[in-house]
Amino acid sequence: MALTDSLKDKLLRNTGFFEGNDGYSTVSGNFDGQGLSFGIIQYNFGQGTLQPLLKEYIQNNETEFKAVFGTSKAATLKDVVNNKTKSQQIDWGASISTSGGNVVSEWKTLFESMGAKSANQALQRKYAESYFDRAVTFAGKFGIISTQGLAFLFDHSVQSWSLSGESSIISEIKSLEKAWRDMGETGRYPDKERLYSVLKGVSGSDPIARRTAIRNGSGTVHGKSYNISTFGLSYSTNF
Repeated sequence: MALTDSLKDKLLRNTGFFEGNDGYSTVSGNFDGQGLSFGIIQYNFGQGTLQPLLKEYIQNNETEFKAVFGTSKAATLKDVVNNKTKSQQIDWGASISTSGGNVVSEWKTLFESMGAKSANQALQRKYAESYFDRAVTFAGKFGIISTQGLAFLFDHSVQSWSLSGESSIISEIKSLEKAWRDMGETGRYPDKERLYSVLKGVSGSDPIARRTAIRNGSGTVHGKSYNISTFGLSYSTNF
């Protein structure tokens, strides 16, 4: 199923809320051992997700890239991206990180400027395709049709990728749906109830907190107040 560009942007911004404060320009240092994380869903060196994005951006937009970073820093970053091993890239990210897991200001402001460029944002959306596809696949398995349900599954695909006990989740949904109908309910078994079962396959305090907030539509995560309506996603709109 093809998702619209508008919906993709909403899903990215929704997950971006949990990943940082600056959307496409969010940049983080080596707080998690990934060296450097950048962008709306925090592509990073450690997982190998940042390198291809930066390579393509530099290759296709080198004039803009040099204008953003300046000759010297552009050359440094280009060398890191194109010529260093993953472990060396992680080490370089660590070298420009602060003790609090941020990035030193002389590099932070440049990455933020790059994230504001439309060409870079387009690549961030392009490199999120595998996560969109993963979320749609999950939706098919669990019978999810709403944009809010898809937001739950997209956020999980980005942060965790896998779900524990998929077959058990599917069985539980079918069982609860039957019980729901046996009680005289008509219409479609709601996505919110389906996600109650999917949530059981999520592990880890932070993933559970994020997915619970998305399922409920609001909550406090990472000390920030979350409301899914901000991103134009709901149980009443389908994808």
